[in-house]
Amino acid sequence: MPAGAIFISFDAVPVSGIIVEALKVARGLARNGVKSYLDLGYDIKIDKGKFNKPYDHEQEIYKDIFTLVRVEYIQYVPHYNINFIKHSHNALISQKTIVSAKEREEIMLAIREASRQLAHRIVQLWERLNINYVIVENGTLPENIIYTKALYMAIDVYGKRHGLGNFVIWRDHDLMWNSEKTVMKYGPAPYPHAVKPVKSSHITYVTLNTHLKNKLEKWCDYEVEIKVKRNTYDFGRQGNYTNIRERLCIRDNDILIARTTRIIPQKRLDRDIYLVHRLNQLYRQNEIDRKVFLAVAGDRDEDDACYQELRALAKKINVSLYIKFIGSLQHKGTSSQKNMDAIEDLYYSCDLVSFLTSWDYDSYGNPIGEAISSQRCYITTSYEYYWEVYGQYGFEAPVMAISEERDGLPDDAFISDLYQFLNNKQLMIDVAQRNFSIGKQVLSNNVIDVLDLDYSRAGMGDNVFVSIVLPVYNESERIDEVLLSLFNQKTCDGTITNESYELIIVDNNSTDDSVEKVNAFRAQNPFMDIHIIKETIQGVSSARKRGMDYASWRSKARDSRLGVQKKHYIVSADADCTVDSYWLHALIKKMMEENADLGTCNYYYNEESFRHRPNLFREIQKTLRCRDMSFSLFGGFPDGKGFAVERTLYDKVGGIEIFYQLNNGRFVQHLSDDWDFGIRVIAWGGKPVYARDSRVEINSRRVDTILEEVIAGVAYGQDGIIIMKDVRPDVEEQNPTLCDTTPAQSQQAWFYSIKDYVPKNIVLPALLNPQILLENAAVREFFTQSVADRLYRRIHEIKHESRIIDFKSIHAYKTPAYRLYFEFRNEIFSALRRAVGEDIGFPPPLPACFDAVNPEDFERFVYYFCEDRESGEAHNYFANGGVF
Repeated sequence: MPAGAIFISFDAVPVSGIIVEALKVARGLARNGVKSYLDLGYDIKIDKGKFNKPYDHEQEIYKDIFTLVRVEYIQYVPHYNINFIKHSHNALISQKTIVSAKEREEIMLAIREASRQLAHRIVQLWERLNINYVIVENGTLPENIIYTKALYMAIDVYGKRHGLGNFVIWRDHDLMWNSEKTVMKYGPAPYPHAVKPVKSSHITYVTLNTHLKNKLEKWCDYEVEIKVKRNTYDFGRQGNYTNIRERLCIRDNDILIARTTRIIPQKRLDRDIYLVHRLNQLYRQNEIDRKVFLAVAGDRDEDDACYQELRALAKKINVSLYIKFIGSLQHKGTSSQKNMDAIEDLYYSCDLVSFLTSWDYDSYGNPIGEAISSQRCYITTSYEYYWEVYGQYGFEAPVMAISEERDGLPDDAFISDLYQFLNNKQLMIDVAQRNFSIGKQVLSNNVIDVLDLDYSRAGMGDNVFVSIVLPVYNESERIDEVLLSLFNQKTCDGTITNESYELIIVDNNSTDDSVEKVNAFRAQNPFMDIHIIKETIQGVSSARKRGMDYASWRSKARDSRLGVQKKHYIVSADADCTVDSYWLHALIKKMMEENADLGTCNYYYNEESFRHRPNLFREIQKTLRCRDMSFSLFGGFPDGKGFAVERTLYDKVGGIEIFYQLNNGRFVQHLSDDWDFGIRVIAWGGKPVYARDSRVEINSRRVDTILEEVIAGVAYGQDGIIIMKDVRPDVEEQNPTLCDTTPAQSQQAWFYSIKDYVPKNIVLPALLNPQILLENAAVREFFTQSVADRLYRRIHEIKHESRIIDFKSIHAYKTPAYRLYFEFRNEIFSALRRAVGEDIGFPPPLPACFDAVNPEDFERFVYYFCEDRESGEAHNYFANGGVF
């Protein structure tokens, strides 16, 4: 399934001036493998009479350019109906309906609920279509507050879910202070309750001129930046165009003026009809055999009263024969009906394009740009924004002077100038060519250049079956070495090549040049598939989740495109740790051989970093030896430094879960997302394996910079609060003198390390799967038969007395694991001495509070100690993540 872009029209107009720009953007995307969809906005705009109207002929109009889509099942969204949308607009925006404060609050509550549910359905549609880019047209029109709010919600959710950067263009052509302001359609400024543009890293806001930019930014209290981008046109047109003059009974010698417009009063078509009348008068007075005709391409049914008034005017001044209402025309390529006349045919056939619009209705003027790109002259009024949009660039044209106060019919001076212009064919040719030359310079750039175009989003490679996720925050010093280690992965049998894995860099708000270095590395190694995405929520947990969600999404999109279901492995790595050459091969090979769902790696420190600290290194090695033994026996739990999960299980458990806790009165992310994720995978029946030969070198700075806190057992917080610590040394301490630990300090560090290790790595596996693990022969041999049986019985007793169904919910395992540690500590350390070595020694001393506890009361007071929610003493005793 190809990547997609969706165009959303708030205007509910199947063919409008913007379609020129939309077609150009869609064709550019198509050349890069991106399929384009169009939501015509029938379920957004309610004053067009098309709300809930099925698409019919519209499908044919855009065939081969857009696939028309719309949000499904909106009829089930509460309050999302014409009556409520009208009522909320009249009460909140135009203020035509007077409501009480209570009624206003009820309306706002209903809008919030409807927006939330509609946003969910928008995201569902985008998921199904594999959307990568969103182009919104006229998005600040406030008639439908529900949809506007829902769209902002959907962009935020979808962008974060898939790690997208700037993937939305939000364009505004008719802002509330500019469109139909004479009828106060949007109420008085400052437009209370109208939805202001939202500051978002996913959205680039675009408007047509500096005046509108300034007004929009002021309205938003300068919270958002608006870019000025004019509509652009095709200056390389090729194709066969049809001369429609004969069909309209217009001679080659006659003058044909083209007007492509909506037939509504604000477009001031009465000026064109009056102009035809006056020009024909002049030709008759000068006895020149030439007639002036007007061809109006627009929907006659949109405003029948306006259409009838225009016909009556033409009849009154005796020019009915010269006014041709030829109906709506499409652009070339937007219809499967090859013999239909198109707008390009009209421009090809005409002598002049008219844009005699009102002062305050149109902010841009697409017909002028189309005339220029078609090498046709144009006439225009000096409407409010003409000089900024076109006039400043030196385009030449007869301009009818109007103002806000003087906005009437063409005067004699303008008509006389135009008459002279029409009678100078060479001048018209020269002006059209000069305008065309200028237009190529200023009207041919594509608006889509404001997006973060990453065409690698178009699909994961067919051979990629591993995604490595690397959260990055200010890792400039180490990032080159880490990237090189990930690039230089080796294999024994061709399992892992640079074509079989991709690297997803998650920038977590870096303020140094980390990302620039990644970009440089990517440029130097084009054969490696490297993606850089953004996570604005600070925290390694959020960054890891963003990257792993993005990998899952890309994998599913690729499988959908290929029509197959392939195993895909999502791997976590750390941006300050380097990996061995066979790290990925050993990890994935082990998972494939044992059909595992979760794979953990082997960790080590570079002994050279501890050359002058043998005491400390000895204690670290003791912990890692215990880890290697228990992971080999139980399968182990993931650590962010390196683990892998098969995508099916990742999706099944809902991915990484972000868990929050309070620290000094504010919510902070808990650091055990990797550990808790492993528990969830195992809870869902996932099989864990330990790949001993998949080795990751841990950066020694984790010990160097917080050793005193490690020794004291407060390296990552106290009282149950586990918080992130910045373990990078200060600049002035790049080469600090690192002292060894004394024997007493070494023992203290070991005690805290082993107290953290045992409940997590030995007690917890048995707690989660007693039926499986405690019946395993190797596990029973480790504990001894009698201890394994006692442990099995005690787990079930604790589960029964705690009324806990299982211990797999996040952190439900802590109290039981702590209790079992205290009750079985002597037996566990005896087992560790047998399995790992006599230097493991004996359990650390119990907390002093147990000195006064009688032996027969020990289990009961262990329960009180571990259940103490007030002081967090148990968490402090077990070191809060103080493991090496």
